[in-house]
Amino acid sequence: MSHASYWKQPFAWEEPRPPIQVPERLAYKAVPTLEDGVFISLVAQVIEQSLDASDQKKVSEYGAAQAAAKFIAEAKDGFAYQDDWWKVGINRVGAIVGFVLPVIYEGYSKDGLEEATIYYIGVLPQYRRQGLATDLLLKGTKTLQAIGVWRVFCDTDVNNVPMISTFEKVGYRRYSDPYERSL
Repeated sequence: MSHASYWKQPFAWEEPRPPIQVPERLAYKAVPTLEDGVFISLVAQVIEQSLDASDQKKVSEYGAAQAAAKFIAEAKDGFAYQDDWWKVGINRVGAIVGFVLPVIYEGYSKDGLEEATIYYIGVLPQYRRQGLATDLLLKGTKTLQAIGVWRVFCDTDVNNVPMISTFEKVGYRRYSDPYERSL
């Protein structure tokens, strides 16, 4: 019996770095300030058209809304964050275009600084190919930089070329060769 798997490309952002500058084309609002159900709907829209094989598998198993709810609930497993760290990006006409979910790894501090990750970053399908993932990644990285991290360790599916490009554009470096993950 074969097991399904996919490949992830890891990236790292290591301090010390100059303070992140976030472009001003988006406004940001904390996820907990959204009306009930809005955030799950946003996540569902993103993962339903995600290039990540694990997202595609979850959507095929549970449907987009249930997969999104499970995904959000799993953020407490091994991670810590303050509710106001999780942000939605809002464009100049007031539409939510995406979100960024920075977290820290529990138990991975070094010299009094935390190790962190971007748990997820998503741009709604109708707003893709406008460079908004760059803005969201910068916002999430700045949030983590402000709390004091020694490293932000992230990964993305090797087939998610737009996200790979975004990590590189923002200054994350490829941490190692891709690694295999079970679906």
